[in-house]
Amino acid sequence: MNKQAWLELGLAKGFTDLEFFITHAKSTKLSLYQGKLDQNVQSDVQSLSIRAIYQGKLVSARLENLSTETIEHTLDVMLENAKAITASEPAIIFEGSESYPEVKVENFPFVEVPIEEKIQLVHDLEASILKADHVKQVQSTMYQENENTTEILNSKGLNLKRSNTFAYAYAVGVFEKDDDIKTAYDIKLVKSFDQFDANVMASETVRKGQAKLGGKSLKSGAYPVVFSNEMFADILGVFTSIFTGEAAYRNLTALKDKVGQSIASSKITLIDNPLHEDAYFQTPFDDEGVACQPFKVVDQGVFKGWMHNLKTAAIFKEAPTGHGFGGAIRPTNFYLEPKDTSFEGLISAIDQGVYITDLVGLHAGVKTVSGDFSLQAGGFKIEQGKITTPVKMIVVSGNFFKMLNQIEAIGNDLKFGLSGTGSPSVHAGKLMIGGDE
Repeated sequence: MNKQAWLELGLAKGFTDLEFFITHAKSTKLSLYQGKLDQNVQSDVQSLSIRAIYQGKLVSARLENLSTETIEHTLDVMLENAKAITASEPAIIFEGSESYPEVKVENFPFVEVPIEEKIQLVHDLEASILKADHVKQVQSTMYQENENTTEILNSKGLNLKRSNTFAYAYAVGVFEKDDDIKTAYDIKLVKSFDQFDANVMASETVRKGQAKLGGKSLKSGAYPVVFSNEMFADILGVFTSIFTGEAAYRNLTALKDKVGQSIASSKITLIDNPLHEDAYFQTPFDDEGVACQPFKVVDQGVFKGWMHNLKTAAIFKEAPTGHGFGGAIRPTNFYLEPKDTSFEGLISAIDQGVYITDLVGLHAGVKTVSGDFSLQAGGFKIEQGKITTPVKMIVVSGNFFKMLNQIEAIGNDLKFGLSGTGSPSVHAGKLMIGGDE
């Protein structure tokens, strides 16, 4: 792969700047059903994305056949496409940041673990769950390992590389009691194969599944609501787009013209920290080659500014913030800053409330521009400061912006999800609960 020669070829064709974004992804996927292995899939895919500028117009292409002939043909097509563009938007190939953060990378060689040990893991996980009370079946048991490498090379001298390896496993248990059927699972992501423990993983899945059984709905009304750390992180994840320069440019956020203003309770600090040690991944640079650094989006209720990629930074005449990923603007490890309150402290003063541990329809039931949400939910009653009986078939409704201004308390149990969004448990004040009456 003579990447430098490809750059020179593009420049010779008349492009003023070019950039190659090269990814190499290897994976192994195993699936078990009723004691039989029904999937054993290996994947090894290398791809190249090209960004190039011709007469101030930015064009791009993606291909997986990395022969010189294919590259040359693609460059010719890109040249013709650039000539047809009439829109006027910033066209930037980045020369590089002044410095880049150091990220400690420990890439475990999952490929060297014998396949028999991986198969045994999914067998043990399924078998351990099946031993528990009220387990009807294990719907599926999965194992997947990934090895990813990303390289950025451009005509301005930028040459960056990042990599990571990880694996995850889970089993979906089906639980039944008195005609009440629930499913539960718990995904375990690891950076080293010896971090898997089938018995511990099974116990957590069983705990979640058994706790859901016997749930009943509630009488409709306004209740104090506490979201689990996982569920509030999921809500934050849906709304991250409203903090981007793209949303501001396209008028897709209610925060337009509110930089520097209070938009939430002073209890609320929202941070994107690509280097957070408790998150699953640490990222030194974005897909455009901009260095990633911690970025406070909301500080004690005050909206501090937009997350930018190169294009929106140029439009707003601001510095890029290292959030250009996958052709869009995305955070890396976006989270609500925790406080000192324990979970028991969050619920101790609630006489009759709801603890929400499940949400369904996080995209269909959310309007990111207005902030309105209406989501099918499940969880548990809070009675006299204690978690009691399970709750099902309810709908929690409210407005994201209003909720941020009425937050009662924030817990100390920060947890990051696999998507990179994190949160502690949150007492969100009173929200409308739609139930069976």
